[in-house]
Amino acid sequence: MRQVLLTSSLFFLFIHLSFSQTATLKGTVKDGSTGELLESASVVQLPANGTTTDEKGNYELQVTSGNITIVVSYIGMKPDTQSLKVKEGEIKTLNITLGGSPVELQQVVIGENKIGVKMQKVTQSVDVMKPRLLEANNITNMQGAVNKIPGVTVLDGQMSIRGGSGYAYGSGSRVLLVIDEMPLMTADRGEIKWPFIPIENVEQMEVIKGASTMQYGSSALNGVLNVTTAYARDTPSTRMTFFYEGMGKPPVDSFQWWKRDGQFFNNPNTAGMSFLHKQKFGAVDFVIGGMLQGSQSHLNEEYDYFTRFNTKLRWQPKKLQRLTLELTTNLMYRKSGFQFYWKDGGHPYLSASGVDIDERYFYAFIDPKIRFVDKKNNQHKLYTRIFRQNNLDGQTDFWIFGVDYQFRHDFGKIFRILTGVRNEHWMVNDGTLGKHVADFGGGFVQGEVNYKWFSMNLGIREEYVRLDSAIRPTIPVVRVGMNFEIRKFNYIRASFGQAFRVPSIAERFVDYNLAGIRILPNPTVRPERGFTAELGYKRSLKIGNWLGYFDAVMFWTEFKDMIEFTFGTKFDNTGFYPYFQSQNVSKARIFGWELSTYGEGKIGPVDFTTLLGYTYFYGVDLNDTATTKNVGDFLGDAFTHFVLPTPKSEPANPSADYEVWDSLTRGMLKYRNPHTFKADFDFVLFDKYRFGTSIQYYGFMSRVDKIFEVFINDVKQKRQQRLNRGDVAWDLRAGYDFNRNITLNFLVKNVLNADYAIRIAKPDKPRTYTVQLVVSFGGSSKTVAQSRFNNI
Repeated sequence: MRQVLLTSSLFFLFIHLSFSQTATLKGTVKDGSTGELLESASVVQLPANGTTTDEKGNYELQVTSGNITIVVSYIGMKPDTQSLKVKEGEIKTLNITLGGSPVELQQVVIGENKIGVKMQKVTQSVDVMKPRLLEANNITNMQGAVNKIPGVTVLDGQMSIRGGSGYAYGSGSRVLLVIDEMPLMTADRGEIKWPFIPIENVEQMEVIKGASTMQYGSSALNGVLNVTTAYARDTPSTRMTFFYEGMGKPPVDSFQWWKRDGQFFNNPNTAGMSFLHKQKFGAVDFVIGGMLQGSQSHLNEEYDYFTRFNTKLRWQPKKLQRLTLELTTNLMYRKSGFQFYWKDGGHPYLSASGVDIDERYFYAFIDPKIRFVDKKNNQHKLYTRIFRQNNLDGQTDFWIFGVDYQFRHDFGKIFRILTGVRNEHWMVNDGTLGKHVADFGGGFVQGEVNYKWFSMNLGIREEYVRLDSAIRPTIPVVRVGMNFEIRKFNYIRASFGQAFRVPSIAERFVDYNLAGIRILPNPTVRPERGFTAELGYKRSLKIGNWLGYFDAVMFWTEFKDMIEFTFGTKFDNTGFYPYFQSQNVSKARIFGWELSTYGEGKIGPVDFTTLLGYTYFYGVDLNDTATTKNVGDFLGDAFTHFVLPTPKSEPANPSADYEVWDSLTRGMLKYRNPHTFKADFDFVLFDKYRFGTSIQYYGFMSRVDKIFEVFINDVKQKRQQRLNRGDVAWDLRAGYDFNRNITLNFLVKNVLNADYAIRIAKPDKPRTYTVQLVVSFGGSSKTVAQSRFNNI
């Protein structure tokens, strides 16, 4: 409460001090070739007094009176210099139109340090996905989007970046979800609820790879999924999408469907629709969207039905243009079923007995926000959130109340400082976890230097955690990053960041029985800690009007007190029983590299977008006697394990070969795919014909828990049969624009009808066929794929 009062007092003090008379320059900056207003354009009074434009292309700058020189610039465009005279107390309007063809990809990243940064100038690895690829692939759940990002895998909803996480269903995530600058994780299990992300209104999705606790706090141990939603544009627009996906034949004839004759919608399929309307009413921006979807999985006990509605309201008073008020809401009802593992290898779509879970939930959040720029161009943000999750079957009910204040001051164009404080108050009432109250609070300060070819950021954060009556302060964490433009269009970056993750309430207090296996509590489990260091190179690419970049990076990650669900047995009055429990079991080290390319634009008559990347990592448990802590020996092992030979005994003996493999991979982290390759190519010819393809390759999962090979039928046999063989999922798509308002798309996913399972004992979908209809009105009357910046 003291933090909230202090924050509020400082905020209103800044507003009071700002209303003093001064010479002011204001206006808009737009692209001369398209007429589009430019966000994050730089407006500087020489030598070093500057600001940037907001999301509407507006700027306001306090300047000295007399004769002044103003330089306006934007990523990849020729700067414009204006000389003018202003009087003391005068408010002068100067609108700027920038021309010239872009020479680099105009992509701005927000999530890396909460300040808009040119993609080429980031100091740690960031991948970006725009709505074009979401729509082209008929992605209706953000989980499907992140699976297309190089180096990212998702196992039963648990997101892992470059091997930072294995598999631990229902435990806390090491990747933090952020929507519009506010974290959104569940209070009970600290996990991402993927269907709750309003994908129909996503303007940009960013995956920040590596430790990001300094910027965002706990749960950002392995990275951040940053989602930015769109505002209304000058012209009203409406978009509706309808889709249906049906299953093809199982990849193996003996895999009989479990379908129920005469009940069409109980057979494997997905159907749904989404809508989005954006409109301005004077100084008010209004956005409303939603999605209805029903899905019966190819797995007989898995299904997902949900209805989601969201709104976004923004008001910028004409008499107080420095003030922005915003209110965002998101509501969802969801009924779903989850299947933990198969009956056996011959019946992979059928569930084993007692390992399915049915849930009915209601989710809602409301975000009141205030942004203010004072007369000295200091930026103030006061964000709040109320988040509710309620199990309609009466087992779970939680509330999160969050408040976040940020202050930014630019010392000219060269140096800026960002600082903030945050607190979240959690109230959890769960049948398997009990009743708990928690507070997560803290503050950070971050400085950033930008000087011609060099940029650097440095920050520190400290947090405290109060769980029930116990207060647990955390150790301060720091992050430093640098970027050098070593020659035109060539950039070198280096970064080091520390991180921690506080165990979720579920990891501490869960007490549950799943098919005879107990999940036991561990109230004394300690926070995980770690760091990520990386060295990267980025090269801008330009082919005609197609702009992109090539990126290469080496990364090094270490974790201490890593939390894993550990198997064991106990004895009570009923006898011995198996159990899993969250325990601090390992010190982990991961080294690897990643190569990726992204680009968008036109080559002749073809509008072409591509995203592709290859990732390799070697991760080990340093507590295992088979591994070495010596850095030189560890690096040698990393290169040795880059290509592991497939054991082949004579005569053929799969069991013996698997034992050899087990010795080759001893000490490696479990549930990881050391090799992955992701690629997506999207083409639009003559503004109407659409073609695309995507490929995902997952190398063989090196190790799994041996107990699963014993306890789950046929897991070991399947792994022996597929020893050291990766899995490929290949998709194709085509579409046609009937006019500027209607587009029809067809997609075939898993074209080869491959029988594969990214997560053991849970096969992925066989071949599916999807038809998608997109209808749009207003705006530029273009679909997502035709828009220059890939959003409408």
